Amino acid sequence: GAAAAARPHRLRRTSFRAARQLTALVYAAIQGSVAGQNELAQLKEAAEAGDADAQWRLGMEYWHGSFRTVAKQREATKWLDGAAAGGKTEAMIFLAKLLREGSPSVDRDLRRSFELAEQAANKGDAEAMDLVAEAYFNNLGVGDLSGKKRKKLAVKWLKQAATNGAFRAQVQLADSYRAGKSVERDGELAVKWYQEAAANADRLNETSSRRISQQAIELIQKVHLTLGVMTYKGHGTKKNLTVAQEHFAKAADLGNEKAKKVMEEVQKQQEAQAMLADPELEKLLQDPQYASEQIEKLKAKGADDPAMDKLLEALQNAEL
Repeated sequence: GAAAAARPHRLRRTSFRAARQLTALVYAAIQGSVAGQNELAQLKEAAEAGDADAQWRLGMEYWHGSFRTVAKQREATKWLDGAAAGGKTEAMIFLAKLLREGSPSVDRDLRRSFELAEQAANKGDAEAMDLVAEAYFNNLGVGDLSGKKRKKLAVKWLKQAATNGAFRAQVQLADSYRAGKSVERDGELAVKWYQEAAANADRLNETSSRRISQQAIELIQKVHLTLGVMTYKGHGTKKNLTVAQEHFAKAADLGNEKAKKVMEEVQKQQEAQAMLADPELEKLLQDPQYASEQIEKLKAKGADDPAMDKLLEALQNAEL
């Protein structure tokens, strides 16, 4: 009876504690909202005073913010324009991409996009250099130029972007050298730039906190698969099955099914080569009379003898 009488009191105490916790959470949320509004107001004040960094941050807040609308995004471009005019490279690149594609809140403007990308590229930004190269390759707002002139400028900027560490540019330059597209075909330079791209991808994977896009993953798969094939065949580099397998394994680890199948085939060839390197088997293959004598001896012992299986497997692999 006493326990039953005490139970409602405990329930009331638990309910009171839950209500107090809920109140604290609501208060914290309100305080956080107020703090956020105060921070935004300070950011806007600095942006209005001409601070390019504040204009960039405010523009991105309006563009990506939780309450973003077409109107807010249009206001964002105003601040991003100011940041770009103030020398903020990130704003130049963001606007260059935005104006190239267009959106419900921003009209497409290829010429302005190219000018912003070129401005950022001239400041030494590798991503911007890649954008400029792409613009020249695809005639996106670059002006009235001959195809030959555009290609020359495209290759120039592509090489600069690759040299300065732009991953996509490194892959594209490697592809160009491998296929002889826009540049003279050169297997060694193709391998060099695929290797640069692979090392770059490894660094990005280790140091970047951002999630790698599916498009980037597919590019990395391609880099390792291509390096694997070129190393396996000895195109542009020394033939090396071990190194080829390492690249196939990296592509397979990233989900490339083709690389998984190639790995299995290369593994079979490696096993066959290892078997053929056996001195006794080498003698068997080089001396038909000796091989015939050994086969007769093994037959006399019985066809299920492991040595017989090993010999026949080696002979079969040699014929292949």
